[in-house]
Amino acid sequence: MSGQARPTLVSASPVYGGAVPLDDPAETYHEASRLSPSVAAAQVPGLRLLLAGDPVLLASVERAGRRHPHRPGVDLGRPRLPRARLRRAIRARRSALPERRDSLPLARLSALLACAYGLRDDSGGLRRHVPSGGALYPLELYPLVLDAAGVDAGLYHYDPYAHRLERLDEGAGEGVLAEVLIDPPLASRAAVAVLVTGVFWRTRFKYGQRGYRFALLEAGHVAQTLLLAAAGLGVPGLPVGGFYDRRADELLGIDGVNESTLYVLLLGGARS
Repeated sequence: MSGQARPTLVSASPVYGGAVPLDDPAETYHEASRLSPSVAAAQVPGLRLLLAGDPVLLASVERAGRRHPHRPGVDLGRPRLPRARLRRAIRARRSALPERRDSLPLARLSALLACAYGLRDDSGGLRRHVPSGGALYPLELYPLVLDAAGVDAGLYHYDPYAHRLERLDEGAGEGVLAEVLIDPPLASRAAVAVLVTGVFWRTRFKYGQRGYRFALLEAGHVAQTLLLAAAGLGVPGLPVGGFYDRRADELLGIDGVNESTLYVLLLGGARS
């Protein structure tokens, strides 16, 4: 970072207790993921030609997502999206959970997952409700169900193409979630926890280091869309960044490198 601005000692000291180290990983990554005209001009045209000349790769890119059709699961039915004015949903949105757990109706869980990362009925293709760099959709959603009417407790994967929950682990419950969270008591107040992961090479193969930024941005888009829909449906929601990454990855059975947990969204119950 020679010759470039660096944080002052005053702003950096709460983090480092002194001067910013020369090998600060946050600065290193931010620099590595910057875009410049020379980099973009060299990279993007070649990738467009590669995609255009490989129908198999193009089909894979257009239908990104893990699928487990062989696993038992729950068909979520046609989602009924909330009828609420945007102004009301924005004003109602709060980061909070009820003091005690209530069951989450299946219809509301269906609507929330559809809003968060389901397919758009009007897209004429495979687009979702959130912006995605290159429409590559690098995220996966794993609902950990503690109390949802019509769904057995356990860990599931959400398949947006079939709008279906695929059961991964029927033994996962409140105790497992509590071990993942830095604030364990939250697990006793949630009806469903939605763990959002990033499959980084879905974006990095096209956008390089910048693709990692895109995955993080998209996780934020998904979280806000889900939380606004929850507010419209009267479902309490709490976004959580305080979780143990390795424990979350181990719970989901992912390697933490090619796919890793980015966000945990806790949903409270709601009376029908």
